[in-house]
Amino acid sequence: MTNPTRRALRSSAEDVRRPAEQGLTRRQLREQQRAAESIALTASEARAAERVMVVEGSAPLYTTRRAMREAATRIAHELPVQIAEPTFTEPLITVDAPSLGNGGDQVPGVRQPRALAPRVVRQTVAIAPPPRRTSSLRGIAQKITAGGALLFIGSLVVVTSLPAQAVQSPTGLDPEVAEIHEGEQTLAGVATEGTTFFARDDVVVNDQIAAARMSEGELAAYQAVADGESPGPSYGGDPAFPQVWGMLNTGFVQTPFPGMDQVPMSSGFGYRPGGFHGGADFTPGLGTDIRPIANGVVSAVWQGNNPGGGGYAVFIDHNIDGQFVQSWYAHMLPGSIQVEVGQVVDITTVIGQVGNSGRSTGPHLHLELKNSDYVSYDPVLWLQTREMNLEYRAY
Repeated sequence: MTNPTRRALRSSAEDVRRPAEQGLTRRQLREQQRAAESIALTASEARAAERVMVVEGSAPLYTTRRAMREAATRIAHELPVQIAEPTFTEPLITVDAPSLGNGGDQVPGVRQPRALAPRVVRQTVAIAPPPRRTSSLRGIAQKITAGGALLFIGSLVVVTSLPAQAVQSPTGLDPEVAEIHEGEQTLAGVATEGTTFFARDDVVVNDQIAAARMSEGELAAYQAVADGESPGPSYGGDPAFPQVWGMLNTGFVQTPFPGMDQVPMSSGFGYRPGGFHGGADFTPGLGTDIRPIANGVVSAVWQGNNPGGGGYAVFIDHNIDGQFVQSWYAHMLPGSIQVEVGQVVDITTVIGQVGNSGRSTGPHLHLELKNSDYVSYDPVLWLQTREMNLEYRAY
C-alpha cells in the first residue's frame, strides 16, 4: 500500500471521529460516512491492482463494467466490415406434360392473336307471311271436335265420382256391394224444440256439458233439499249437507275459468320457498269471474276472515263419481262473493271474482282440493287425469 493511500485512510478515519465533536447534523454525518466508504473501496481496488501482473499481449483488464462496455463499443466500430455482392442464379424449371410430347422436351408454340376484322351488320326487313285463307268448314269441324272431347272428359269425372250403386242397374247389383251392411238401415227425423236432428239406429250423442248444467227447476228442487238439512262442519272429509250431496253425483269437471283457453299460473302444488303449498295459484287477472269446478253445495264462506290467510274464500263440496271432493277458492275480491252456505251451484254459477285479499302478494286465485281423508292433492294434475275438455266455453 502506498503512502498516499495510507494518508487517505487515516484522514477518513479522523474525519469520521471529528463530526460528533463539532455538532454536525445526521445528514452531514451520513455523507461523510459514504465518502469514507468510497475512499476505502478505492484503496481496496488500488491494493488489488498492485497485486495484478499484466502480461504483454494479454486481454485488457477493466475495473468497471462501464469501461468494459466503452472498450467493446470502440473495438466494434473499428472492425472492418465487408459486404458481399448479392448473387442470383436463375432456376431451371422442368415441366413434365405428357400431353405435350415426351416429358416436356418439346415446348408448345403460342398461337398469335388474330387481327380484328370489321364486322358488317346487315339489316333485314321482316316480311309478313301472306295471310292464309282458312275454310269455314275446317273451323266448324275443330269446334265440334273440342266440344266432344270436353263431353268425354266430363263423363269420366262423373262416373269415377259416383258410387257403384249409382252406375249399376237395380237388377245388376254386385252381391259384395249389396251385402256390406246386414239388416235394414233407417234414417228418420227427430224434432226437438223446433230443431231437427237425424238419428241412425241406436247411435246416441252424449253431451257432458249439457248434462252437467242444471235447469232452474232442478236447482230449485235440490235447493229445497239442502234447505231442509242442518249444516255440518266444513272440514274433516265429510259433506256438510250429506243428503243433497248424495243427489249431486256428477262426472264432469272443469277449470275455475272455463271461458279461457289458457290460464296462466304463478305457483304450483308442492314445496316452495317458505313451506308447502297445498294448491295451485292462477293469475287470469283482477276481477275475472270464478266458477266451481263441478256441481256441488257451498259448505263455507269466509268474508275476509279465513284462518289460513285465504282472505275472502269459498268452500264447495262435490260428489265426483261417488267420491268426496272439496274445492277451495281463496284470495277473492272483497265484496264479489255471490253465494252463501247451503247454496246448490252448478258449473255455470259465478261464485266470485279474482282478488288479492288475505296473505297474498298479487291478484290470483288459490285453488285447493281435499279428499275424504282431508288431504290436499295437486288440482292441476287431477284435472288433467279427468280428461276434461279445456276448450273455450261461453256460459
